[in-house]
Amino acid sequence: MKYPKRFLFLCCISIITTIFYLLYGSSYSTALQSIPIPFTLLYFSDIIPFSSSSHVKRSKKFSTINLNDSQPLFQSHLYSHYPYLPIHIYTQNLTSLKNISKLILLGNGIFGDRKWGLSSIGQSSTKLMTELSCPFLSNYCEVTDNKTLFPEADAVVYHMRDDINLREARRYRQPEQRFVFALWESPTHTPNLKSYKKFFNWTMTYRFKSHIIAPYYSSNAYIHTSSDYYKFLIQENITKNLNLQFQKPIYRPSDSILDEKKLGTIAALISNPGGSSGRLMFIKHLKRYIDIKVYGRQGEACPTNVNCMKFISKNYYFFLSFENSLCRDYTTEKFFTPIKYPIVPIVLGRTNYSYFIPSSGFIDTNDYTNLSSLAQYIKEIRQDKEKYLSFFSWKENYVWGISGFLTPLCDLCLRLHLDSKPNVIDDISAWWNDDACTRPRKFKRL
Repeated sequence: MKYPKRFLFLCCISIITTIFYLLYGSSYSTALQSIPIPFTLLYFSDIIPFSSSSHVKRSKKFSTINLNDSQPLFQSHLYSHYPYLPIHIYTQNLTSLKNISKLILLGNGIFGDRKWGLSSIGQSSTKLMTELSCPFLSNYCEVTDNKTLFPEADAVVYHMRDDINLREARRYRQPEQRFVFALWESPTHTPNLKSYKKFFNWTMTYRFKSHIIAPYYSSNAYIHTSSDYYKFLIQENITKNLNLQFQKPIYRPSDSILDEKKLGTIAALISNPGGSSGRLMFIKHLKRYIDIKVYGRQGEACPTNVNCMKFISKNYYFFLSFENSLCRDYTTEKFFTPIKYPIVPIVLGRTNYSYFIPSSGFIDTNDYTNLSSLAQYIKEIRQDKEKYLSFFSWKENYVWGISGFLTPLCDLCLRLHLDSKPNVIDDISAWWNDDACTRPRKFKRL
């Protein structure tokens, strides 16, 4: 009788252990996968050329990530040319892409536009990726605004200045989907984010530490002619007859160009009277030491039927690239638009501008303790022809003409292919707002 009792006891223990595993083993695995894993920032210069494939399949629906088998395919690298940023389409090894297509859903609109200004939504992948300035990713990603595809999407992108349907998101969200926080405004013009704890997986903003870097640079992109990205575009332009147009800037303005600069030394183009940077007050005080002309709604109107920036660059030596907010990495078209033209930008912002162009290509107001020394330096440059021309020399091997505000969606496409590491952003409000902005410093007049 003793043997059967022991046997029954062992059987009960086995059954209880099995039930315990079935009840709690799955949740433990899920919890383990939700642990945030930081990304490493490395310098990188060589890119392995891309080999295209026409046999691309849609990915299977949400296969569970095996942490033991996942490969470290993705690491964030700095581009070896300006801008020195980890822009994925410039730096990643494209041969690592698998023959599957990732689906990106635009979860809400951008300022009310459900298609985010993309005219190729719903058309072929080639047209869409060409519009986004990455035709070599044709068939590797699709972008849609069709909400019925929510459960199938690999990523759902939300623009934080538009309303988000949280009930819809929680109802249809899948475990392996990436919810992407997208924002181009500074924290001073951002809605309350405290209700989005543990909601997002990735960030897509102008911040240098975003998962997907989406700077205003994308709208006025300049590309080094020795870069692999440029070579990819040239190849695609030929093979797919895309009619891409590249523009070579003036990297050494001629005497005739300099002779036309007769209206003054400095110009600014400002329409918004608000902003926490105090730029209008800065200009008011700087005017005591040097001539400045303000155009836009806060000044004089540009001549009709002309490009205002082109007009300013033709008639002035320097342009005030002053941001309306002094927030971390916040750099807008105020900086990126004028660098295409033969005019020197003078910057006011809270960013390291030397990530975008060489420090020899701009004047940073933060380098001066008082306005008189800043004005004196500007006057010296204007009077020294060779020194003035040196501000443009960095442009010699760069071209303009390939740009799109939403080109960062190409980076999102690549990261979906290469990065399978789980990540949950605990407090997006703290990440975005804490120590993000500063008040303008007070300049000494003398």
